[in-house]
Amino acid sequence: MDRRMRVAEALLLVIIFINCRVSAFVAGADGPVTFQEALENGNTTFFCDATPDTSDDELMLLVWYKDNESIYSYDARVRTEWSNIAFNMSGRLIADTGKNPTSLTISALREDDEALYHCRVEFLLSPTRNTGVNLTVTVLPSEPFFLDELGNTVTNKTRPYYEGDTLVLSCLVIGGRPPPKISWYSGETLVDATYSVSDIPNVWQNELYLPLTRDNAETLSCRASNTRLVPALEASLEIELYLPANQVKIQWVQGTSDGVLRSGETVTAQCEAYGSHPPPDIIWRLENKRLTKHSNQTWDISLQAAVSFIQITPTIADNQATLTCEAVNPIMPSSERNSKAAVMNLNVTFGPKVEIIKLDDEKRNEVVELDPLHLKCDVKANPPADKYMWYFNGMEIKPGGMWGDNISSNELFIEEVSKRHAGQYACAARNTIGETRADSISIIVLYPPECKKPSITLNKETLNCNVKGLPVPDTYFWHIQQIEHDSQHLTTGSSSLSLDHVAGPLSEYLNVSCEAENGIASQYKSCTKTIGLGHLRPPQPHQCDLAFEYKEFQIRCIPVENATHYELSLWRLSKTNASLLLDRKKSIDVGNSLALTQNGDEPWLVRGGLGLLNTGDEAGAAACNRYGCSAALLLRPTENLLSAAVPPWWKFLTERDTGISIGVVLLVIMFACSTILAIRLARRSQTKPQVPVIQVLQLDDVTRDYLNRTGDIHVHPSCSLRSNSSDCTDEQDNPSLVECHCAHTSHEWVPPPDVTLTLQRESAV
Repeated sequence: MDRRMRVAEALLLVIIFINCRVSAFVAGADGPVTFQEALENGNTTFFCDATPDTSDDELMLLVWYKDNESIYSYDARVRTEWSNIAFNMSGRLIADTGKNPTSLTISALREDDEALYHCRVEFLLSPTRNTGVNLTVTVLPSEPFFLDELGNTVTNKTRPYYEGDTLVLSCLVIGGRPPPKISWYSGETLVDATYSVSDIPNVWQNELYLPLTRDNAETLSCRASNTRLVPALEASLEIELYLPANQVKIQWVQGTSDGVLRSGETVTAQCEAYGSHPPPDIIWRLENKRLTKHSNQTWDISLQAAVSFIQITPTIADNQATLTCEAVNPIMPSSERNSKAAVMNLNVTFGPKVEIIKLDDEKRNEVVELDPLHLKCDVKANPPADKYMWYFNGMEIKPGGMWGDNISSNELFIEEVSKRHAGQYACAARNTIGETRADSISIIVLYPPECKKPSITLNKETLNCNVKGLPVPDTYFWHIQQIEHDSQHLTTGSSSLSLDHVAGPLSEYLNVSCEAENGIASQYKSCTKTIGLGHLRPPQPHQCDLAFEYKEFQIRCIPVENATHYELSLWRLSKTNASLLLDRKKSIDVGNSLALTQNGDEPWLVRGGLGLLNTGDEAGAAACNRYGCSAALLLRPTENLLSAAVPPWWKFLTERDTGISIGVVLLVIMFACSTILAIRLARRSQTKPQVPVIQVLQLDDVTRDYLNRTGDIHVHPSCSLRSNSSDCTDEQDNPSLVECHCAHTSHEWVPPPDVTLTLQRESAV
């Protein structure tokens, strides 16, 4: 019985197998079909519902087909399994019929495993059930790789590019079924999804043309995918894109909270530069001047920014100056716009800095009288000044008076300037920081010349025009009127006029007027004065004497100060002896007159001839210059001096006619006695010289000494007799020459008995 059953089962299987070979599964008609995808070398599981429709039914047979060729069967009646040895050579089929739905797992899938699979289930009572599965075996491509435009393999990182360059890069994969889709991504952004077959068989590629910007400078990736079963194959590389900083910020981090700086106080600023690749060099500048004393810059990973700090101590000049932080990419050339900068204007507060400016005139310190004066208080202050004060010679200017009312602003205006406005001006300004006064400036008021008191003076022989004016006058006009003479008009470059430039005798008075110019204006009113010149005449001679020399009377005087010549006069008694009458008058020049000197250090004498004098005659001497003459000093010769002037009784013998007559008579006698007489005369002249007779009149000590010494001078044998001025008084009765000189000389000289000394007599001419 059992043997018959086994035979029957075998026959049934043969029948089923035969039927399976000849009956093809028609998808949709014979049963539903599902689609299933699996990867090459992967696993896939097919499911087949083997549950009977009714409870009284049962599974009889389950068979799996590949393209209508059975690859596995299960006979539930005998609980036996069968598999196609050609398909399941490596045992890659695993069936699970203990669960419902039953499953069939195929491992180590091959590309030729792709087919239409279906499951056929036979029941005892129910009709046959067919379920189809259309299996697709996907072959993955190779890992993506990159080639540049020159065909060079690129790994990890591209060559350097600059922003704006176009990146040309190919992503390639080998193999894959179905053909893979190749896509380019920048970060997570799809940038290119076009792909094509390469010129190389079984190679797929996507060639990317990408204009480089900061936005697509992230990691670039290529993704290749031909199935949803696994993630796309991906290869990435970095774009070496040199970028300048795209954001630079400056902020104060110490020393100020509101951005307001104080002059002289140190503050700290921080600069942050973002977006630069590679990290930038940070450069600080203050008003285009590079600052080198700053911190070493750092790279903040969290901020992806370069950070630098700097400390500055702003000054007044830095107010509104620009503080610049510049981030410079050191790799990029300057032609590629390799830098970006942030600029901050400094708000530096400080007290007023004040300076006075004179407006509307090139000359800073000068103003002409009656012209306007316009001063401005030039103030630099932050915050601006809110109050102004003006000062004159150290005192604050108050409204009113010579200043007017508008003095509270930064300008001071005086409509008509007078001399009293000359002085030191200063202004002050105040703001919330403090108050400052400017250095004062000196305002000089220029005005035309005007007379001072005394207006005209005479100093020695120089006229001075005393005027004042600013600037100092440089031209003077003189008008000089002399009595009985025409007016003279002179121009000088100084305030002095020497009387040498004035024509005329200058012996009386001068009516003088002067006026000056200083380039501002002519003098409004001339200075006038009448000048007397009498005091310029020389003093009266007082050291003179009379002498008889060279056959005439001569008067000698020691020159007095300021005398240019002397006038000599001779006075004779009238016939009635009632008065003196001028007999004659002459003048001798100091420079051309004869002079006697004993030594170079002795005073010199001026002398002039008077001719012969008689008893009662008087000789006068007056010192003169261009301004007139002094009173004359009168000298009267003494009797002795007059007697000395009378020739001896034998004098007539020396006359020519008498000598000829007597000469013949005495010829014989003279011939006999010539030798004896010659010897005696020679001895007499050697033993005793003839001494002149001298009259002494007022002489000072120097003159006396001088005259004493002249007594030793050897003169002509016809030795002259002199009459001198003396210091002897009227009470002395003909004092001797020695007595008058004893106090001043040590010479032991006794005058001869023929000397007659007389008293002095002086009278005005």
